[in-house]
Amino acid sequence: MDKKHTVKAHLEFDRIIRHGQAVKTAHFAIFFLPRIEEYPRAGISVGKKNGMAVRRVKIKRQVRAMIEKSNPWDCPYDFIVVIRPSYDPRGYHELEGELLKALSEMKGTEH
Repeated sequence: MDKKHTVKAHLEFDRIIRHGQAVKTAHFAIFFLPRIEEYPRAGISVGKKNGMAVRRVKIKRQVRAMIEKSNPWDCPYDFIVVIRPSYDPRGYHELEGELLKALSEMKGTEH
C-alpha cells in the first residue's frame, strides 16, 4: 500500500472505529467511514493479544497483501481492519477468503 493510502494517525483510527459502520467476521472486524480525501485509505490494527512483535508484523504483512489483492481503491470509504486474537498466520488462504468476502461486503454497503 502506498503511504497516501494508509491511515496512520491515532486520532483517525479512533474516529473511524468510533463513528463508522462495521463488518465483523470470526477473525476480522472492518470499520469504515465515508472518505475525507479524494482516495480511500486503509489501516491495520493488530493487538498484543495476537502475540509477540515478530508475529504481529507477519500478520500485518499478510493482511496488507490480502487488502492489495482485493483492490479496494475504488471504494468510497476509509477503513480499518482489526485483526482478532483468533487469527493464525498458518491458515493464510482460508483467512484471505474471509477478508476478501468482508471487504466486498463493505464495498456493497451504502452509507
